[in-house]
Amino acid sequence: MSRLAIVYQGDQPGAAELALQTRLACELIPGFSDKHDFLLQFSQGHLSLLSTRADSPGELWVDFADASLNRRRQQGVKKQELGKAVGLKKNSEQSILDATAGLGADAFLLASAGCQVKLLERSPVVSALLADGLGRALRSGGELAEIVQRMELRAADFLQLQDLEPVDVVYLDPMFPKDGKSAKSKKGMFLLQELLPEPQEDEALLDKARTLARRRVVVKRGRHSALMDSSKPDIQYRGSSSRFDVYLTG
Repeated sequence: MSRLAIVYQGDQPGAAELALQTRLACELIPGFSDKHDFLLQFSQGHLSLLSTRADSPGELWVDFADASLNRRRQQGVKKQELGKAVGLKKNSEQSILDATAGLGADAFLLASAGCQVKLLERSPVVSALLADGLGRALRSGGELAEIVQRMELRAADFLQLQDLEPVDVVYLDPMFPKDGKSAKSKKGMFLLQELLPEPQEDEALLDKARTLARRRVVVKRGRHSALMDSSKPDIQYRGSSSRFDVYLTG
């Protein structure tokens, strides 16, 4: 794993930095250092991640109040490819397991439509960013807090867990492979591709998802990416840059 440090401000680290160090077991440093590949820091009220590379796209944090994300929410998730793939038109109060949560945007949209969403994230760093984003949204009150109350985060590897209960839908969004074209155009994708360990095996993810999904497994892929395994999806929904492969299990 790439070397990671937590940056603190002032003479001594605060309680938040010390708690994060205990969680991640990494070094605490008093300021920016290019001796580490990645840095985590609390600034302007949120936890952010940045790469120390010269071509770094800047800081990354989880913000469920983001204007573009909430425009998608307000436009109606049921009418979007994500909502169609999950089956929101028939049932908007489904139980969903987002087994590869990443930065949580799709989970937030599904929760905004009324679903109860459990999120799993195997990267301790990404789960820390997610937990920070969820906490800030909850403290903000109002509609945002109401939505994230339907989101439950667990820092764990989907393939390693043995205590998962069946849900209506298992949602899989494995990291898209690097294609040399668009990775740097999206800050989150670029940093996560550099930070995360090797992708999990597609077939293993899909096989386990099928054992837990009462109604369907939904897989998000790049628009032209290969299928997760040799089986053909029952339904496909295509967007401009991604597609959703639906495997019915009911």
